[in-house]
Amino acid sequence: MRVVPLIGVLMFGAACAAHAEDDMQLLRKVGNASRQQALDGTYLHQMNGMLETFRLVRQGQGDNVREKRTSLDGPPREVVRNGGELTCYAQDKRALMACKISAMRLFPALLPDDVDDIARSYVLKRTGTDRVAQRDCQWLDLQPRDPQRYTMRMCVEPTTYLPLKMITLSPRGDSVEQFTFTEIELAGVKDKRAYRAKLPQKFLLRSAKAPTGADPSISQNEITGLPQGFRLLRSAERVLPGTGAKPVRHLVLSDGLVMLSVFVEPPPPENARMERVGNLHGAINMATSYQGDMQLTAVGDMPQTAMMALLKGMHLNAKSE
Repeated sequence: MRVVPLIGVLMFGAACAAHAEDDMQLLRKVGNASRQQALDGTYLHQMNGMLETFRLVRQGQGDNVREKRTSLDGPPREVVRNGGELTCYAQDKRALMACKISAMRLFPALLPDDVDDIARSYVLKRTGTDRVAQRDCQWLDLQPRDPQRYTMRMCVEPTTYLPLKMITLSPRGDSVEQFTFTEIELAGVKDKRAYRAKLPQKFLLRSAKAPTGADPSISQNEITGLPQGFRLLRSAERVLPGTGAKPVRHLVLSDGLVMLSVFVEPPPPENARMERVGNLHGAINMATSYQGDMQLTAVGDMPQTAMMALLKGMHLNAKSE
């Protein structure tokens, strides 16, 4: 008598597993198109009451991808990608700093290289169709299982899977940051001169050998008390640029979508300690807290209250040799 209901449960479970795999396959296609789809387009970046415009050209595949984005307003700056190498170019130091900041969010490549861990903390929802830059697109929402994190909305072109518009929503549903193509051709510019920087000052943001995924040698016991879904990707000692100080401990955490850097260093004197949060750029925030004889500073695309709660809840253990 119980055989039929049991078969129904098993079939439902299999259908859910198949649907989850379909979601991951869809996200892989979106991620690949975000980084490699040949294109020539102009997009708007809206955040913090500001509006910036960029032209983006791209061609090639894999390690041979060539890409350049050029600011059309604000301080003149260019971000050039050759394979895995990423470099900022600008006319002076002020514009170079603006370039470094704008390079923190390189639309349309806002998904991580490896999307397989996204399901730990987010659910993919298909929420309707739209039209962007004169092209039809399908809305995909990455909704967080923890309501205190951001929601990411993407309107994806159905043939190439390229996101034409991406919106970051706060836990209250307000738009924190928005990128949208205003015009786009899904073919790259073949003239090599289009990918060469024209501005004199440069800063290497990422070398071709920089790690992108999790370090398999990392012990997850190095840090405990993380929010649900977060894990440690990398841990290293590094000197922060421009400080000339002693190396600090640099931890990279992720919940599958969010990428969070946590810097651990000695604290200032007791009377100078101050917990603080602030916005750096669009969805990128910063928070500083203290734990015993350590100052913890987090930077990443996470709401300020959730970031501070993470710093207060996590516990660092001694690194195993």
